[in-house]
Amino acid sequence: MNLKQINTFRAIMVTGSISSAAKLLFVSQPAVSRLLAHTEQQLGYPLFERIKGRLYPTTEARILFNEVQTVYHGITRVTSLATQLGEKKQGLLGIVSSPSIGHGLIPRCIHRFTLSHPGVRIRFRTLTYDSLVRSVLDGESELGVLFVPTNHPNLQSTHVGTIPMVCILPVDHPLAVQDAIDVSTLTDENIVSYRSGSPLAKVIDGIFEGQEKQPNVSIEVDAQQNVCDLVSQGLGFGIVDQTIAASQSGETLVARPLNPSHSLELYLAHSRYEPLSLLGRAFGNIVEQEAALL
Repeated sequence: MNLKQINTFRAIMVTGSISSAAKLLFVSQPAVSRLLAHTEQQLGYPLFERIKGRLYPTTEARILFNEVQTVYHGITRVTSLATQLGEKKQGLLGIVSSPSIGHGLIPRCIHRFTLSHPGVRIRFRTLTYDSLVRSVLDGESELGVLFVPTNHPNLQSTHVGTIPMVCILPVDHPLAVQDAIDVSTLTDENIVSYRSGSPLAKVIDGIFEGQEKQPNVSIEVDAQQNVCDLVSQGLGFGIVDQTIAASQSGETLVARPLNPSHSLELYLAHSRYEPLSLLGRAFGNIVEQEAALL
């Protein structure tokens, strides 16, 4: 039985008559009668008994109908799911980022994403650069968000914006009274910096490039959140992105712009050979929009 025959058979079973089935299918009554007769001839047995102008399903028809209903409900579920996917209301989105972005920008983006995609399940992880790249390559995560473009030939990196960097200081630090912090005034200070060789450490090196002196690196950490925690204890100053600073400034920390200004470049990484899903594109657009607001 082809799909047209199945639909016609089901319509007759559901409505109980040729005429009602024709109305349900928006076709003529003779068309339904001809297709039913052809189906019964093709199967080699009757599906209905005609008694005094009425149709009564045979035993075979009832057995067949149970199976048709199962298939029909399955098709209905597939159709519904296809519609929901098109509306980006269902599915799973795997996101991975560096720990630093994972404590600042990404939570804001996920919050905004869930407002418009309440039925989508998100798997979010923060990983070091090498592990992040491997997660996207292996398909464990669809989208990576990071500060540097990947150089792997199987991944594509797209620049989506910049995040301003700011200086964070204990509230009682002498430089905290300034509206902006000149980079040259920090070279005699202790800095809570990042693990040597990491992308953020290279950013810090760039900020102080050309200065006669370099700040004294008192502590090295992996994440900007750790910088905030340690600076709040009076262990030096730190340089973090604006989103982290905004969430941490308060009774123990102040954040001030840098002079000259510096920013982090923001990239989205995904497979070069598999197009982003609708959900991945939607989340990428949100990241780009949020970065533009900074």
